[in-house]
Amino acid sequence: MNTDIQSTDTITITVEGMTCGGCASKVDKALVATEGITSTSIDVPTGAVTISLDGTVASDDLEFDIDEAVTSVGYRVVS
Repeated sequence: MNTDIQSTDTITITVEGMTCGGCASKVDKALVATEGITSTSIDVPTGAVTISLDGTVASDDLEFDIDEAVTSVGYRVVS
């Protein structure tokens, strides 16, 4: 993932492997449980995940945490 995360931005990533609402729910729960993330909006057909940030976590840490959260529930961040 190569994003320039600002403190209170909304960012969009692409997650590979989601095929249904249950998949999106797993990704959402994992991300919202991550410090610095307030909410997500997920488009399953495209894999687009829009993430709202609260500005409490440094961008380098958050980038790592997002990747870890997504992979922990069986999916992969591709961009």
